[in-house]
Amino acid sequence: MTQFGGFDMPLSYTGIIEEHRAVRSSAGIFDLSHMGEFELSGISALGLLEETLTNSASLLADGQAQYTLMCADDGGTLDDLILYRLEANRYMLCVNAANVGRDYDRLLHHTRMGADLIDLSDDLGLVAIQGPVAMLVLSKVSRLPLNQIRRFHARRGDVAGISCLVARTGYTGEDGFEIFVAAQHATAVFEALLDSGAGDGLRPCGLGARDTLRMEAGLPLYGHELDRSVSPLEAGLAPFVKFGRGFLGETALAAQRKAGPARQLVGLQTNDGKSIARQGYILIQNGHPVGAVTSGTFAPSFNRPLAIGLVDVAADIKSGGEVLVEIRKRMVPATIVPLPFYHRRKT
Repeated sequence: MTQFGGFDMPLSYTGIIEEHRAVRSSAGIFDLSHMGEFELSGISALGLLEETLTNSASLLADGQAQYTLMCADDGGTLDDLILYRLEANRYMLCVNAANVGRDYDRLLHHTRMGADLIDLSDDLGLVAIQGPVAMLVLSKVSRLPLNQIRRFHARRGDVAGISCLVARTGYTGEDGFEIFVAAQHATAVFEALLDSGAGDGLRPCGLGARDTLRMEAGLPLYGHELDRSVSPLEAGLAPFVKFGRGFLGETALAAQRKAGPARQLVGLQTNDGKSIARQGYILIQNGHPVGAVTSGTFAPSFNRPLAIGLVDVAADIKSGGEVLVEIRKRMVPATIVPLPFYHRRKT
């Protein structure tokens, strides 16, 4: 167990590498009930979302979701989140656990007549099942037409006889589903899925595997690739910033887009195949610091350490180039490699 976002969370059940490989080859199940959820409804709900988020909620149809970000006025990232349009004038936001209070206060500060904001974080549990056989396992306990739920879409239906919102979303680089359920029924859903997948290789997974999986897939983690000092453009998330709507932080981001971001995210692999470049380690080129590692770990799918770094664009660091990573006062050569490291095979 470990502390994460104010919660006691499982770091692993049987081992990070074993759990990671289960998700890549069969399926893993995660308790994500630490995540925060808000419901926003009313005739002014869309206007509030358009003002406070970088992506455009007006693009969503009923049952559709989108990745989006909340920025400060200077363009720094306050949070990244998933927005679901449940029906006309009714939305749900899934936000990072550590940012629930700040996100809620910012939305409340900009709310207006006709927009009702409710914090559902204590009322909802969240269970994710991810991996190649996730649909098979879930289909044994749900009559929902799972193959008709497209990526970044959601439907309401029963799982193990319990009413849930089932979304085809995830944070592992694999296909899978995230299941929102009333908190008092989360354990029943989790255990029903465990039983359903017992013969299919399903494993319970903790935060350790969730982190190695998302890093291999090049997915940002708030507090690592994203934070108050990093803009979505620097983090390579320009497709999720829709300009011309007047959202908070747009002026700063538009200026950054025009000038070009000063920093960018790159993939790294230490040349010795053993040294792990961890968050905060300095990256050096020609004797000068050019950036720092944002995430780094042993990557089980590649059987070697991999890392992500935020580097100065002015250093002109390109794929195939080399930098030095300062690891415990040693200068370890590392090669720049493309992101993401992992691509799921399409079936």
